[in-house]
Amino acid sequence: MVRKTRTHISVNDGAPARSLVPKHLTKQEFGRRVYQLMISRGWHQSELSRRSGIPRDAISTYVRGRSMPTPLNLERLAKAFDTSADELLPNYVESAIEDDSPAVEMKVSSNAPNMAWLRVNRLVSTATAVKIVELLGADDAFNRTRSGPSSALQHVED
Repeated sequence: MVRKTRTHISVNDGAPARSLVPKHLTKQEFGRRVYQLMISRGWHQSELSRRSGIPRDAISTYVRGRSMPTPLNLERLAKAFDTSADELLPNYVESAIEDDSPAVEMKVSSNAPNMAWLRVNRLVSTATAVKIVELLGADDAFNRTRSGPSSALQHVED
């Protein structure tokens, strides 16, 4: 028979049980947390929507574990539950970085193969962010496209 070792967390220092809150929550775990808080107060999604000022559809996506809230909605949820945003979602910055979408996403335009949409969702130093903004400002490809006739630009502006 294989012997299993179990590790238990003992709270000898008198710290409250909520100090054992997991440090990293997935979208599904966050959804379960929101659902449990609603149920413990006897609320439905519509009641949480009313108290937080967040549309019911957004509440539904959080509860189902489909998405994480925006910073503003996280604050609104925390206020509705009378807690802090950090208590409600301790790893918000990490979750934004580790979201299902890649940290850097590039989509080449089918109408203009020399043009691409770029999305960056990554925590970087301020110096790096400034360099990226400078590079984007120096890239005059968009301005060149605007000055001449281009089906790609017309497609973008439609």
